[in-house]
Amino acid sequence: MTRKADFAVGLEPERYELHSPVSVIFESDRRDFFRFLGAGIFVACTAPKATALQESGRRGGSEDNLPQDIDAWMHIGEKGEITVFTGKVEVGQNIRTSLSQAVAEELRVSIESVRLVMGDTQLVPFDMGTFGSRTTPVMNLQLRRVSAAARDALIGIAAKQWNVDPERLSAANGKIYDAKSNRSASYSELVKGQQITQLLPTEDPLIPATQWKVAGQPVSKVDGRDFVTGKHRYPSDFRLPDMLYGKVVRPSSFGATLLSAETREASQMEGVTVVRDGDFLAVAAPASAMAEKAAATIKAEWKSQPQISNKELFEYLKKT
Repeated sequence: MTRKADFAVGLEPERYELHSPVSVIFESDRRDFFRFLGAGIFVACTAPKATALQESGRRGGSEDNLPQDIDAWMHIGEKGEITVFTGKVEVGQNIRTSLSQAVAEELRVSIESVRLVMGDTQLVPFDMGTFGSRTTPVMNLQLRRVSAAARDALIGIAAKQWNVDPERLSAANGKIYDAKSNRSASYSELVKGQQITQLLPTEDPLIPATQWKVAGQPVSKVDGRDFVTGKHRYPSDFRLPDMLYGKVVRPSSFGATLLSAETREASQMEGVTVVRDGDFLAVAAPASAMAEKAAATIKAEWKSQPQISNKELFEYLKKT
């Protein structure tokens, strides 16, 4: 399913969930993945001012400056399963649950039918990674927009098949309903045998918070048992062939110059490599604890620079 890229990535079994800050997308991998998922509705969007392209490795400087081709946000399969793609990862903040709620709310499906592919850099759009509490204000809204667009697309399909005005159709419980004729069709029935692309509209008719039935409501944590029992694997739990752990020996102050370093003891530890590049000093080892132990043995002498005190910091930042 996956192909090794120029950078190391880790694969979470049965979830295709990679945890790596950098990698490259292979279009063939994405196509293979969608062939695996089967026919269904495929929602995409484009950012007109985007200059960053994940495939080429270029990056933008803000969440508004997304890749020019942001594809594969969502796939609705013929069996009713909903696969959603996001560059964010679950590191204990419960975003798998909150993002699933956002999708379930706008798409009018159960939260159990939503499956997130998170952080797989060969499949998901680039969205600057997981940091700074940006998932809820940015990705939650993005997936709501995607889900709303998918809901409207499904209504459009049903309206065309039934030759009726889409304004009289509604979505609920994973189905499109026509109250006038008492007709209904599941999402899986509507997407069967076809692959549909849908661009996100400029403005989306999102469901207002006052009408939420799933989003913002207390629900059981997705995969909660795995978190409680320790079965859930965080990025730090992944192991790759010949992977090393690094530990930086920090200077005594910002801008300090490394005068000398006694590294003999660390260098004699089996599997430990000492790295010195100018004022940068670190060790690499086959295990995290070993790297930490080796770094602790290094006796470094630094030439420190004058530092701004806590009382002076605010004024210093204002002036400089």
